[in-house]
Amino acid sequence: MRERVVGELRQAMIEGVLRPGDRLVERDVAERLGVSRSPVREAIRLLTFEGFLVAESPRRIVVRAFSRSDVDDLYDVRETLEELTTGLAVRNATNEDVARLREHLEQTRLAVDEDVLHRLSNEFHEVLTDVADNSVLSGLVAPLRGRMRWLLQQNADFARLLDEHTRIVDLIEARDEEAARAFALEHVRHSRAKAMTALFPEESETDEP
Repeated sequence: MRERVVGELRQAMIEGVLRPGDRLVERDVAERLGVSRSPVREAIRLLTFEGFLVAESPRRIVVRAFSRSDVDDLYDVRETLEELTTGLAVRNATNEDVARLREHLEQTRLAVDEDVLHRLSNEFHEVLTDVADNSVLSGLVAPLRGRMRWLLQQNADFARLLDEHTRIVDLIEARDEEAARAFALEHVRHSRAKAMTALFPEESETDEP
């Protein structure tokens, strides 16, 4: 039950249904989702740990507003994790893993709904983490996964995302770790630029020469 509540609240924040500054009241959330207050309380604790919620006081929990500095920090971490993940995927991917990644790319190629495309873009990186096959890495990524999904939600350049994901899989299949790591870093930096423009358009304009 807790996982269901966590999933629904997290997705509402990722999609912007719950917006920065919105207050979460246990009783109201429980009534809306048709559950008791206990799983809601546990879900709020977990989402606070994940960084989606912030306690302004013991009785006031609100959706966190991410600053430009917060997003920069997340992308600094994502750059390191994606480069490592892709390198490990080159080393550890089996033929079946490559086929799984190819199938995922094909599903993305056939998708037309924007929500589905966002979901598949997110899932590509989760599948890549599975293919990397490193339990410590998986443990590091798990508490960040929700915020990473939120970051990826800001990039709707689906054609380029598909091209870049395809390039990553090509390099994994070719067992070219150096090139795969370098391209993974380029991929994240492109996503970073898109997210900054989407989230902070006025600040992005002032950055231009």
